[in-house]
Amino acid sequence: MREEKTLEDLVIPGDRLGVAEEFLPGPGTYEVGYQIRAAAIGKVVKDLLNKVVSVKPYKLPVMPYSGAIVLAVVTEMREDFARTKILAVNNILLNYSFTGILHVSQVVEKAGEIKQMYSYVRIGDVVKSKVLNSFPPYLLTIKDAKLGVVLASCSKCGTQLRLSKDKLKCPECGNIETRKLGHGYGSVYIEAGDTKATFGR
Repeated sequence: MREEKTLEDLVIPGDRLGVAEEFLPGPGTYEVGYQIRAAAIGKVVKDLLNKVVSVKPYKLPVMPYSGAIVLAVVTEMREDFARTKILAVNNILLNYSFTGILHVSQVVEKAGEIKQMYSYVRIGDVVKSKVLNSFPPYLLTIKDAKLGVVLASCSKCGTQLRLSKDKLKCPECGNIETRKLGHGYGSVYIEAGDTKATFGR
């Protein structure tokens, strides 16, 4: 990691800007381990009166942030968490993906209902989720009733699963699977510049 940056320096995400004892983190920054680091490419702006350090981006990129609703594809499964690639923020396609972590404790509200992650999501699923923090890796939750899997494929033949009552059914082989479903399963809306598209059925 590069050394602490001063007022006129160009910074990139991850550059050290100062410590929490000196400044509060402003726009374009984040705090981790009492250190304030850049979250965007741009110039350092230090408000000495209010003790706030910020980064003025050259062009504000679309990035995940705390509270954002994102679309992520499950890429890896463990018993208690799933690793994902975040592809869109608020339905806007990202220029590059970010890593998201969905822990099993962020799937259901009641601890007694928690099962293995395989009961809720599987590799290849597209999951609508909410971001809980402002720096990578991004922690995700799908506890809200509107959040969860919005596209899924059959684990046997790969065909997109269709919603049949409360379960997912494969139209090709008849296989029935379960997921923690999000609102609007079967249709995903994405914006990429001037292009707008809906995927799914």
